[in-house]
Amino acid sequence: MLYELVAIARVNNPNFVHAEAKALSSTIGKLVINNKGVVREIVSLGCRPLPKIMTKAGERHFQGSHFLMLFDSSSAVQREILRSLKNDPRVIRSNLVRVDDTNDLNPGSSYSRAANALSQF
Repeated sequence: MLYELVAIARVNNPNFVHAEAKALSSTIGKLVINNKGVVREIVSLGCRPLPKIMTKAGERHFQGSHFLMLFDSSSAVQREILRSLKNDPRVIRSNLVRVDDTNDLNPGSSYSRAANALSQF
């Protein structure tokens, strides 16, 4: 099944804002690949200020490095990813949704489709 993960990683060092997001996406990608899954796409959405100060693992965060990952895996792997994201202190927030790929839509993430739609106007 096709899943889309949107996550916000913490920013520890202002000089390397995407270091945590890169390490986190690498960890999740290895988890997917080791369980016979396929990572289709990883998109960095940049470092942005958070809408409010968020707390995770006793730390307060006001900015985060956002990224999106599109992957194919089984539902058991999806549950394992959710469990590991919940326990990982590098993750501020995450959301994992199943993508309906039965229609013949343009392959890629919803972010890519939205960006392409906006560029046509």
